[in-house]
Amino acid sequence: TNRTLLALGATEVSDLQSLAASTKVLFLCLPNADTVELVMGDLLPYLQPGTLVIDTTTSLPETSQSLNERLAKIGVDFIDAPVTGGPPAAEKGTLTTMLGGSSNACESAMPLIRHYSTTLVRFGASGAGNRAKLIHNFITMGHVALIVEAFRRCDRSSIDRTAMYEVMSNGGADSATLRKMLPSAFSGTFDGHAFSLANAAKDVDYIARMAAKMGEESALIAALHDIFRPGNCNSPRQQLYQRIT
Repeated sequence: TNRTLLALGATEVSDLQSLAASTKVLFLCLPNADTVELVMGDLLPYLQPGTLVIDTTTSLPETSQSLNERLAKIGVDFIDAPVTGGPPAAEKGTLTTMLGGSSNACESAMPLIRHYSTTLVRFGASGAGNRAKLIHNFITMGHVALIVEAFRRCDRSSIDRTAMYEVMSNGGADSATLRKMLPSAFSGTFDGHAFSLANAAKDVDYIARMAAKMGEESALIAALHDIFRPGNCNSPRQQLYQRIT
């Protein structure tokens, strides 16, 4: 139990039934879509009509769509509201939120979400927030892969890393990911981009599954899927990515 939260006025409950009975708004922030389905499956029998469920998990669009349909039958609103910005933005309350759900449900959720998020964008119906987040993370994971590979080339080409970073951060290769990753990596801490390899693998897998459902193939998605695949964790490249991410 987080005693700091209790000291700030949070209420502790001992079971899901008590949780469902004591709140009209329920936030989820879970590791993956399977866990969302498991938790919501246990909660569903106890949720009261009029409850609003806000899921900030980076999840699968079809998971959100299925839950939205099931919960609507008992008068419960569900929106997918994944976030980006990482721990620093979370601590400052400046996260970015991507919303998917009915316009009424999203409007009801926005005043609450603004307590931790300064940029809120509704992308459409249920699952749209998840799709937007996966597209966002596809770009981010692509940046991570390109940055790591580029600086491997620097090392093997006798190109000074810090000089290259100065050029990149002031040129067309600049990005938020570059600025998060490199300064701390140069100092040997490797914590600038606070995102685990396991989460990267999960997100790229979800991106690949989303593309497959659209009937599309992508060489870039396939390459990222191979790079971040959990089964490759003992390879030299994976060990390097583990240090960076």
